[in-house]
Amino acid sequence: MKLKMQTSEGPVIIETNSISQFYSDFSSGGRFTKLDLIGDDGVISKITVKHDFYQVTQALANVWAMESKDGSHE
Repeated sequence: MKLKMQTSEGPVIIETNSISQFYSDFSSGGRFTKLDLIGDDGVISKITVKHDFYQVTQALANVWAMESKDGSHE
């Protein structure tokens, strides 16, 4: 499933299954979250979104719960 998140460059659409890890951006005082994404080609990219760690955690938990219910997240 895809999520729309805000970055300093504007909105970005992220495929939730490509997120390998996410963590609070301490340099922003925890206001932003860093995401590590793995592309289909195996290349890792990093982005910083303008959402705190709690918001990202909640969004991913909701998406993964919806995918789990419809059987698409296995």
